[in-house]
Amino acid sequence: MKKTVISVVLSVIASSAIAFAANASDMHADKSMDMHGHHKSMSMGKTMEMDGLKIKEIDGLASPESVFVTKHHVYVTNVGKFAPIAKDGDGFVSLLDHHGNIIHKKWITGLDGPKGMNMIGDTLYMVDVGVIKGFNIKTKKQVFNLPVKGSIFLNDIAVLNDHTLLVSDTGTGLILKVDVKAKKYSTLVKIDSALGGPNGLVLDGDELYIAGYDASGKNAANLMKYNMKTQKLEVFSGVKGELDGLQKESNGSFLVSDWNGLNFTSTDGKLYRVQPDGSYKEIKLPVKLRAPADIFLHHGVLWIPEMLGNKVLRIEGIEHK
Repeated sequence: MKKTVISVVLSVIASSAIAFAANASDMHADKSMDMHGHHKSMSMGKTMEMDGLKIKEIDGLASPESVFVTKHHVYVTNVGKFAPIAKDGDGFVSLLDHHGNIIHKKWITGLDGPKGMNMIGDTLYMVDVGVIKGFNIKTKKQVFNLPVKGSIFLNDIAVLNDHTLLVSDTGTGLILKVDVKAKKYSTLVKIDSALGGPNGLVLDGDELYIAGYDASGKNAANLMKYNMKTQKLEVFSGVKGELDGLQKESNGSFLVSDWNGLNFTSTDGKLYRVQPDGSYKEIKLPVKLRAPADIFLHHGVLWIPEMLGNKVLRIEGIEHK
């Protein structure tokens, strides 16, 4: 009985520490275990119901850049301190449940500036600074490592087939075709810097949709599409900005996030819905977005990592906006 009481008290203390200090959050989130030695899900942040949306803030993260959702879990890449292309070793991946509770804050560690993710089989691929990595989600073991010579800002990943990734490099303007079996890569397309460097990617049939982000931080960039068969690249929509995340909705429209701030600043980011004909409108959210990065849409739930807000938003009801 005494041990149970002590356990409860310690749990309360841990929860309080999470709410007030990021370092304490790291310690308790990673060490909170149930009686069987498994990590507990820890609810961090607050939930709000506003304007027909149910929004949960998942805070205590460290420059979260990308979200990827599977049948069982949610993965979030954290750059660490805001130095996206620094080889500083403080990057990590967080493991969450579908309700937005953190299961293990530092699930995979020892990364530099991990960003976009995608999956083939049981391998979770992600871009890091100058390298593409892959981890088995069952064992957490690294099973893939491919340095990319001359890369500047590897950013997002789309899957072409069961052995091929498409990887954007916002800094060089290249989209790479990566054969994960042969561990080789080649250039798929180089995008003119006037259009913006390639950031978020969505492959839909033969069309590769590309969110543009100006790596110089000086100009608004375009939303583009590239036909894999004809090799034709064109501007897809009139929407422009520091575009980052890109997802396709079930009705054929697209959601795209915009930092809405040059020189890598963002205090009032935006979210757009773009129709198949390229027409678009801003989706007004009842909360401020600080650097909305690589978004993910899963069964109607939108996940928005706020890179400068150090949190992820989980939003239900976005299809009605």
